[in-house]
Order: sequence, then C-alpha cells, then structure tokens
Amino acid sequence: MIRIEHREEAIIPPAPTPRRPMSQRRRQAIFSENCTAHNIAPCCLCGDPVHRHEDQWIIEHKRALGLLGPDINTNCAPAHAACGLKKTAEQDLPRIAKAKRQAAAGRKAEKTSARPCFNSRLRLAARRYIRNEPP
Repeated sequence: MIRIEHREEAIIPPAPTPRRPMSQRRRQAIFSENCTAHNIAPCCLCGDPVHRHEDQWIIEHKRALGLLGPDINTNCAPAHAACGLKKTAEQDLPRIAKAKRQAAAGRKAEKTSARPCFNSRLRLAARRYIRNEPP
C-alpha cells in the first residue's frame, strides 16, 4: 500500500544572485570600461575621480546582488572604498532587510486560511465558510 501525503508547497522567493569570484582581470576590465582618462575613472557613487594606482577602490554593484541585481560587468563600476562601505550600510542593507520583510509578510498572508467568522457555518460542498443569513 502506497501512502501519499499532501503537503502545501511554500512559495519560495527568488534567491539573491550568486556572487561570481572577482578576479584581478575582471576587476581591471571593469575599471577600464569606465575610464575617462589614463588610469582615472569616476566613482559611481560620488562622482570624484578614482585613480587606479593611487586610491583605494572597489568594484561596486550598482544594483545590489541581494536585491536581485545581476552579477555582470554592466552592473558593476569602480568606487572609492569608503563610498562603497557607506552605500552598503546606508542604502543596500536597509533595502535588503525591507525586501525580506515584505517577502515574509507575503508568504504569511498566503498561508493564513479563512477563519470562521462569528456568524458563519461551514459549507462542505463549497469547502468554505459562509455567513448565516438572518431568518
């Protein structure tokens, strides 16, 4: 005898984009794509120049991976290390937390079933509760 269990499948929100390893070659290619002068590119966050060999700089994702931004070179740009940390702390992390809260609230709303109201009865044929009409 085969026993079949019926389970409600939870709707899983899309997972954040997996981060590809940032090789030195890819990092330099992204910087070169954004260069405006010899070894100088604008910071994608503050607009000040980033000097390739003099400044501390990182590759910043314009749309965060946690917000389903793609991990492709067109979504990346050079930024000062301090600007990148500030953007992550003040913009990305709160927006990611909000998106997670909204996804959790959506899953919770989908899971809740119709509860019987005060003046209702179960109608088995329709498999739902209906209100009792006054006599």
